[in-house]
Amino acid sequence: MTLLRGAIRYGAYPVLLASGLVVLWALLSNGAAITWAPYVAVAVIGPLVLAAEYVAPFRKEWRPRLRDFAQDAIFMGVVQVAVPLGLVWAATLLIREVLVANGLTFNVWPHAWPVLAQLALKVVSGDFLRYWLHRLAHTWTPLWRLHEVHHSPDKLYTTNVFRFHPLEKSLQFLGDTLPFLVLGIGTEVLAYYFVFYSISGLLQHANVDIRLGPLNYLFSGPEVHRWHHSRALKESNNNYAHSFVVWDIVFGTYFRPKQQTVDGLGLIDANYPKGFLRQLGAPFRPTTPGADAA
Repeated sequence: MTLLRGAIRYGAYPVLLASGLVVLWALLSNGAAITWAPYVAVAVIGPLVLAAEYVAPFRKEWRPRLRDFAQDAIFMGVVQVAVPLGLVWAATLLIREVLVANGLTFNVWPHAWPVLAQLALKVVSGDFLRYWLHRLAHTWTPLWRLHEVHHSPDKLYTTNVFRFHPLEKSLQFLGDTLPFLVLGIGTEVLAYYFVFYSISGLLQHANVDIRLGPLNYLFSGPEVHRWHHSRALKESNNNYAHSFVVWDIVFGTYFRPKQQTVDGLGLIDANYPKGFLRQLGAPFRPTTPGADAA
């Protein structure tokens, strides 16, 4: 093992996550607007995740082709940029102003805590809500039909984390952000959370030979999340947490066998539509296999 590959294997996950938060802090400290600074922070770290994927791949056969990147780019632009800009920032700031102006916030969020402590609280509590939404998406057919889009790739690599149906992305906002606005969370904490959540997602899907060791019982990194994309239901109907994997441990859905690696990925339905536009309409097809694959 080369020194660089070893550094990536054991250091990429914590170093890149922390670096994203530091970049955001530096931007905000130098007067950057909170509306765009989080996106810049993620844009700085994203290419480093891709570089790690190239230098230290987990599986070479999972490397994407140019047409894979093209589809990922469309999903990124529509679902991960346009939808968040419309919901997370424009709608968030507007909703927060309306709630505050009408005295509809409980204003119980611990603003006096250090920002990192508030971020930790948001990650833990936000992941609790996301855990149950995600789990429901694998057990309730109407939600599964939206969530199938995310499970359609048959290989796992950094940029296919962008593949979500816009309606599911909107539901995630309702469960992950709106309740905290009612509690009175500040936009600065949401900005840090956006960076943490985004980089965590990139690393979670990354085709990088990352080894987290004991941290696999705290964070839902790639060693854990790969099993969630298995074509075998007994393997994939587990590991629902986005970042804070302790919720999977608490609710009995943690799955990470130590003596084997994940095999086939994707959906059981071999005829599932391909391409952005066809997948936008896929949940509304007259027939679908239902919640039978993950």
